[in-house]
Amino acid sequence: MSQVYLRRIYLRLAGVLMLVVLMALAATAYLSHHAFERALVPEMAKKVASGGGSARSLVLRAMSLNIGFRELYGVEQTFDDLKASVPEISYVAVADAQGAILYQRFTAPAGAAEYFRGPSVVAATATAEMTHTATRVGDQYVVSMPIVAGQQPIGMLHIGVGVDFVDKIVLEMLYDVLVVLVVALFFTLELLHFMAGSKLEAALKSLGNTIERGASGDFAATPKPVRETAFGNVLKLLEGVRARVNSAFARLVHDIEAGRRGPAHERPPGLQAAHEGVQVLSSRYRFGVADAADRPDEGHLTKVRAPLFIFILAEELTRPFLPGYIKGLLVPMPWLSPDIAVGLPIVLFMLIVALGQPFLGAYSERVGNRHAMMVGAGIAAVGFVATAFAGNVLDLLVWRSLCALGYAMVFVAAQAHVLQYASTTNRARSFALFVGAIMVATVCGPSIGGILADNIGERPTFGLSALLALGSMMAMRLLPGPAASDAMRVASRPPTLREIGTLLVNKHFMTVTGLAAMPAKILLTGVCFYLVPLYVVSIGSSQSVVGRMLMTYAVAMVVLSPLAAAFANTRERMEWLVGAGLLISGLGGLLLLAGGSNGWVFATVFLIGLGQSLSIAAQSALVREHCDAEVAAMGEPAVYGVYRLLERLGNAIGPLLAGVLVLVFGYRASFVATGALVLLCGLCFLLATRRAPTPALVAV
Repeated sequence: MSQVYLRRIYLRLAGVLMLVVLMALAATAYLSHHAFERALVPEMAKKVASGGGSARSLVLRAMSLNIGFRELYGVEQTFDDLKASVPEISYVAVADAQGAILYQRFTAPAGAAEYFRGPSVVAATATAEMTHTATRVGDQYVVSMPIVAGQQPIGMLHIGVGVDFVDKIVLEMLYDVLVVLVVALFFTLELLHFMAGSKLEAALKSLGNTIERGASGDFAATPKPVRETAFGNVLKLLEGVRARVNSAFARLVHDIEAGRRGPAHERPPGLQAAHEGVQVLSSRYRFGVADAADRPDEGHLTKVRAPLFIFILAEELTRPFLPGYIKGLLVPMPWLSPDIAVGLPIVLFMLIVALGQPFLGAYSERVGNRHAMMVGAGIAAVGFVATAFAGNVLDLLVWRSLCALGYAMVFVAAQAHVLQYASTTNRARSFALFVGAIMVATVCGPSIGGILADNIGERPTFGLSALLALGSMMAMRLLPGPAASDAMRVASRPPTLREIGTLLVNKHFMTVTGLAAMPAKILLTGVCFYLVPLYVVSIGSSQSVVGRMLMTYAVAMVVLSPLAAAFANTRERMEWLVGAGLLISGLGGLLLLAGGSNGWVFATVFLIGLGQSLSIAAQSALVREHCDAEVAAMGEPAVYGVYRLLERLGNAIGPLLAGVLVLVFGYRASFVATGALVLLCGLCFLLATRRAPTPALVAV
């Protein structure tokens, strides 16, 4: 029974559960859509009637001054003022008691005149009923309000709202429902993994290991007792069989050795043959006591996913509205442009994360990963609360610095935890668990953050982020404390200035870092974290739309990154993937040449996500492929430390560069310029890594 088979069983069980959850969520989305549609039209009618009340009052006031109903002046101007106060209005008309139109403005729906003269509308005028109900006429919903002078009904005010406007609102609500559906699906997966998935998978893996060891002839006793798991009784039974075989072999060896220690003439016949048989068994099978050091505790490894997901989610909630929030806190600074000032808190955040991680790694090793994660989460929670009460952009810089420090501490400590409990055989899977928690938080955070900011406000959403950071501390308490063996490990160190300088002038290293890693991060933070939130809001869209766009990037990364990583199994494929990823990302920025609507921005974000998913895994692998001599001379930690440092500096440069471009050229040109820069870097990377063709063999 292979572990692959057992893992398939777990995935099938999880799949069935997720299918049930998905069907329930889809039914909820369908019912919510119809509920929104039924409730929206009456609410829209009330809003229109509230605005129309002022116009009707002006008509009645004019008539009180002995101005005839058919002799009113400035009615069209009143209609214009009404539309200015209620932009959703598509048509306004005043009809007499018989339904004849006296005054009208804007575009009349088809069949309006016939509807106004209809018996039901004329009867409502005569009875002066104030129902404020909306009736569909052509392509508009019409709200009719009687005009009554004294006790005498004299006419009707009709206000129309386009059906497409109502449909757009319903569609926006449907988008939000779908976003919540997707987020709920990911949340359910994480909750399933946290509550049962890791335990069930570990139990299945333990069962598979026990069966495989017995089938391969490994009867060595395990020093650790069998835990109470889903298959604890079966495991105890199998381990009991292996233990009996191991004990019987040990007794046999003891008896044979005891017989051989006696005088030769007293030894029983066949003892030598039995000894030789034991030697053959010892060579073919494994007995004794198993070495536990080779089998890390994967339960400790999986425990880091839940707190990491909750903490990263707290930061990701702020992505869609943070630039707009910063813009609202700007104070006049003659020496600094507002466009650049908006990017400063983002730049400072990325800079602290980039420069602080090497030193925070040493701190995490000194105090323990669990302690460092809890301290980092606490610092970030304080930063979120203070950010919610920030009065201007200057004190916001201080509070976002606290968030950056906490983020870097949690990230470094969580990564160290994975390295500590990962073995050489499961390291790739362990880092997939680490990256998976981050990517799922990236999917859920921006979309939900945008919805929350639109509905409860930006400052309360920062407060919710603080609560999530505090909640992650409760999950961090479940992590194991420092082990006794941790003191024997060699402490990591940040790269020295000499190593940084050597690699900065190294052609092979800078080909990957300067032409691929840094431009990709500049595009990510400059476009997705800075330009998209500001530009989308500037063209009249909501922060929920921004969240959905950033969610598109994250979903593309989650779905396509594993496929690209599986394809990147040779150096040539890695180089082509990195080059293609840069070209596709750069083309995303150039799309704004074709148009500036939300659809083009959606396409831009998707192409950036597609390009990043192709190149992100191959970039790290290419560092070792291109810099094998440098790794041998300096060590892998030093080379990768400089690589990560420069990559994160690209994160910091992105918003600053985008702010300068917006100041000089405007939003759309900034998208195009950043995309063109990355496109150029992609072409240069492909040219720099192009190899001469292998010369063909010439027949002699």
